[in-house]
Amino acid sequence: MSYCELCGHQTFEKKMVIVDGTVFNVCIACSKRGKPYVPPQIAVKKKKPLAVKPQKKIELADETILTPNFAKLIREARMKMGLTHEQLGMKMNEKAQLLKKFETGSLKPDEIFAKKLERYLGVKLYVSANSDEE
Repeated sequence: MSYCELCGHQTFEKKMVIVDGTVFNVCIACSKRGKPYVPPQIAVKKKKPLAVKPQKKIELADETILTPNFAKLIREARMKMGLTHEQLGMKMNEKAQLLKKFETGSLKPDEIFAKKLERYLGVKLYVSANSDEE
C-alpha cells in the first residue's frame, strides 16, 4: 500500500503523472491533474566506430631523405625566381618567417611542406638515400 503524492490518500493502484515538469506517484483521482508519464526506455547505445577518413598525406618511401643542403637549394631557387621571402610566402600562402627559418637551416620542413616547396620552387628536396647527390 502506498500514498498519493498529491492528495495524501492511501491508494492500492497508483499512476505516474507529470505535473509542472515533476513526476509524481498519484491515485487514480489525481491522475487527471497531470499528463501520463512514460519512463524512457533505457537503450544500450552501441558505439559505432568512427569512419576514419584516409588523410591525403604524401608518403615517401623509406629510402628517401631530406637532402642535407636543403637550405641552400631553397634560397638559390627563391633568388633565381627574383622573389623576396614575403612574395614567396604570399604565393605559397605561408608565413615569410617560416621560409626564412628553412633557408637558414634552423628548421627542417616536414614532408608536406617540402613537397609544397618543391612544387613552387622547382627544386628537389627529397633524394634517394642510396644516391650520392648533394
